[in-house]
Amino acid sequence: MHRYLKDVRFLFSNSYFTVYLLVLLWYCKNYQHVFKNQGASAGASMAHSHSQMLGTPFVPPSVTSRLNCMKEVFERSGKCSLCAVVSKDILVSETHNFSAFVPFAASYPFEIWIVPRQHSSYFHETDQDKVLDLAGLLKSMLQKLCKQLNDSPFNYMIHSAPFGLSSSCLPYTHWFLQIVPQLSVIGGFEIGSGCHINPVFPEDAAKILREIDGSV
Repeated sequence: MHRYLKDVRFLFSNSYFTVYLLVLLWYCKNYQHVFKNQGASAGASMAHSHSQMLGTPFVPPSVTSRLNCMKEVFERSGKCSLCAVVSKDILVSETHNFSAFVPFAASYPFEIWIVPRQHSSYFHETDQDKVLDLAGLLKSMLQKLCKQLNDSPFNYMIHSAPFGLSSSCLPYTHWFLQIVPQLSVIGGFEIGSGCHINPVFPEDAAKILREIDGSV
């Protein structure tokens, strides 16, 4: 078990996510990136468990690309791509407010997305009851990954809509939390092409994770 999962349980309490929300509101830039690096190979620069937040005066290219893809799906179907019913084959767990699943065409083995079941563009608009629900589900997913992957380093990122987005864009923008275990080194192909090779089918990863006890 990761030391921080056992000894620093408050990191996954509603108070921890409340801090995220307050800082997001106080430190508004065009785009806010909330993330956690756990383990040296995942980019952690300090031994103690911590998260980070960076604001930029521009919207990063990868975010723009993701929003454009979500817009294309919306224009074709009239539906938000993340509001679609999640296939049971890739579902890991769900609560009243959130679904945790392994995305189709995941870039990384055992990658997990935690997505609000009700449409929501901005993470900072999450209310206290949902924050508590999210904290419990995140804790469970990290525990499952910890047990299955032998305490592998990981990153998690909160992908929220950019501030100042036009209201016409809100129907297809949907925030989510992405968990990425660091199981391999990115090579020249991935760096040069932007494409990732994932040897684990999402259905297989989801089945394995469903069967693991997520309690501490």
